[in-house]
Amino acid sequence: LFRSKAAGEKEKQKLLEKLKKSTEILTKTDDDYYRENIEGLEVRLKWETVLESCYQSIQDLEKERIQILCNILNHYNRHVSDFGITLATCQKQIDSAISKVDVDRDIQDFMEETALSSEENKSEYLLTDYYEEDLTNEINKERRTKSLRMKLERLHNDIEKASRDKHGLAKMLKAGKENPNFSDARTQEDTALLLDETQLKLCLLEANFYKLSSVMAQLENQPGSPHPCSNCIYTWEEKGQIGRA
Repeated sequence: LFRSKAAGEKEKQKLLEKLKKSTEILTKTDDDYYRENIEGLEVRLKWETVLESCYQSIQDLEKERIQILCNILNHYNRHVSDFGITLATCQKQIDSAISKVDVDRDIQDFMEETALSSEENKSEYLLTDYYEEDLTNEINKERRTKSLRMKLERLHNDIEKASRDKHGLAKMLKAGKENPNFSDARTQEDTALLLDETQLKLCLLEANFYKLSSVMAQLENQPGSPHPCSNCIYTWEEKGQIGRA
């Protein structure tokens, strides 16, 4: 009986210790659970605070954006209004200036300002001068005559070639005028310019020929033949040198 009672007390003590440990574990677990819940709650509260702050910041930014856009629109509207007034004023000034333009009068004034007088329109060209044609130079008559004949023959050949070129260009120009499909306007213009150049070249060659022919006539004691350019040729002397144009 004594042993049975002692064993019962011992078993009871073990149960009490287990109960105490279980109670401590439960208390600790409850405390841990509480603290974790509090920490979770604090995190959630902080999250809510940050979220509210962000939402408020977004609202403020959006209000500022709307206000800025409104200011920009008002500024643009004022600018367009002012520009329209300025544009209308400038357009009236331009229209007034254009209405005073007289194209025919302006062209006439330009033509009068740029027109060349008959004296200004004259061009001078130097003619070729040879040692042999100056009769004051001492040179054998036979040698002078032979040299002049060679030069006259060369000029004669060039004159014939220039005459053929002139005749061919004149035919081309005439054909182009009679048949527009024969050549375009640019070709006609180029041909006309080339014809003018050839005509001028021919006149210069003939003037040189006339000048040398006159010297040859003096050497041979024969009358010189007249030439349309005879009155246009003049002689000058500079530093002992004689020139003709």
